Amino acid sequence: MGAERKWFFSLLSLTFLSVLLLVLYSISPFSSPRPFPSLVQLGLPYPPAFGYYIFGGKGDKDRIFRLLLAVYHPRNRYVLHLGADATDGERYSLVVALKSVPAIRSFSNVDVIGNPDRFSYMGSSYIASTLHAAAILMKVDPGWDWFIALSALDYPLLTQDDLSHVFSSVRRDLNFIDHNNDLGWKEDQRFRPIIVDPGLYLGRRTKIFYATEKRAMPDAFKIFTGIVCNPYHCHPLLFMK
Repeated sequence: MGAERKWFFSLLSLTFLSVLLLVLYSISPFSSPRPFPSLVQLGLPYPPAFGYYIFGGKGDKDRIFRLLLAVYHPRNRYVLHLGADATDGERYSLVVALKSVPAIRSFSNVDVIGNPDRFSYMGSSYIASTLHAAAILMKVDPGWDWFIALSALDYPLLTQDDLSHVFSSVRRDLNFIDHNNDLGWKEDQRFRPIIVDPGLYLGRRTKIFYATEKRAMPDAFKIFTGIVCNPYHCHPLLFMK
């Protein structure tokens, strides 16, 4: 009888210690943070959210990660794009870096394009890759209000809270393009030249170049031109759709 009681108390003590260790481990700062349901509320009654497209090429992995941390906010959605000239190892390193940030793991609001596009700055391939990123953002999470494209060479001057505060005072269908159909000198220098974009068929980033011939102006539609608020893009969701 005494041996059985001794065995019972030993088992009870072992069980108590096991439960205590599990509780301590669950609240330990060294344990991995667990994903939790997002408490972010989107829509008109709440502050605006932004869909970010951050892009770069070979050697830009660290710059993209730095820029992401600078503009990161749980309310926003992010798509990161290392172009086709970057290696798969760079893309993998970027994903590993993202997983090292507890907030990004918890809110799961950052995606990396796994099948990269080829693009050249100022060429049609850049426009195509931007539209591709916008389509991805609308598919994975259409709750954002404005689309913002940033290069790995950019760096913000405003915090995301300040940016959200400023945009809270304007309509969410407002874009920042001043456009008109008075082409002037742009007709001959921008619309009639034939531009070749090597990014459409080469695996590396190269500059666009111009053909010697020029084309006639289209007669099936009108061309508008204007000024955008920055060298890249800041457009409402409705405009991107």
